[in-house]
Amino acid sequence: MTSSALLTAAVVVTAAALLVAVGCALAWRRERALVALAHREAQEARELLAARLERPSVFSHEVRTPLALVKGAAELLAEETPGPLTDMQREFVTTITSNADQAIGMAENMLTEARLSDRLFRLDLSRVDLRQTAQDTVQQLRRIHDTPIRLAGAGRPVLVDGDPGLLRQALVNVVTNAVRHAGPGATVHVEVGDHEGQAVVAVHDDGAGMTEEERASMFEPFAVGASPRSGTGLGMMITESILEEHHGRVLVDTVSGHGTTVFVTLPCRRPDARGGNDAEVREETRR
Repeated sequence: MTSSALLTAAVVVTAAALLVAVGCALAWRRERALVALAHREAQEARELLAARLERPSVFSHEVRTPLALVKGAAELLAEETPGPLTDMQREFVTTITSNADQAIGMAENMLTEARLSDRLFRLDLSRVDLRQTAQDTVQQLRRIHDTPIRLAGAGRPVLVDGDPGLLRQALVNVVTNAVRHAGPGATVHVEVGDHEGQAVVAVHDDGAGMTEEERASMFEPFAVGASPRSGTGLGMMITESILEEHHGRVLVDTVSGHGTTVFVTLPCRRPDARGGNDAEVREETRR
């Protein structure tokens, strides 16, 4: 091989080496840019998650706390702690208390919806007597609404494993929904029992019932149907989500013009491995 050929080969090899080196450098820079981008995206994701985690707690503090203070002050007035009330003043105080309760319920529904949608709930499971929960719910809502709410007679405890606060919220939503649709002069009926291993709460209203379209959209967000009373339209959607978290269901039996019955079903609590009997359960419930 002549010197000219050797020189040409050397130039070609050197050029190839330079091209490879440049290619490697470009690839390395591109890799570094991708890594930096991935780090930035991961940081943004962490910041977004932190913001979403913070949002419900901020909402809870900024909205629910002042409402609770308003309700507490109204209750002190109703008890005539500052002094006697006139009939008109007592009517005003009752209005304040009722609307504060409804606003607190709306705030709790919106808070629950945010946490459920972000998968932030960790169930605080314990033994829950659905009959007692229904009784507490009815007593609470009787103070807020004029519509008569009747709870079927006492019976043995109906026990489930669940989050007491969430299950109570679910029942409040179902009964409140019935009150909104009951119509003038109607009564809402609540019954608690168990059947074939399932705890059942049945809530019936004597209202106008629902059309097929209203029934189909009942569990969609912001669905308020033909109710004459206002609401957020989140209650039944949240109730369904709460029941799903507890492996339960919400069933609806409705006929347009003949009222609606909503059934809340949950798996009954299995007997304790310790072998506790019903008498012990009833005694603990009374305590």
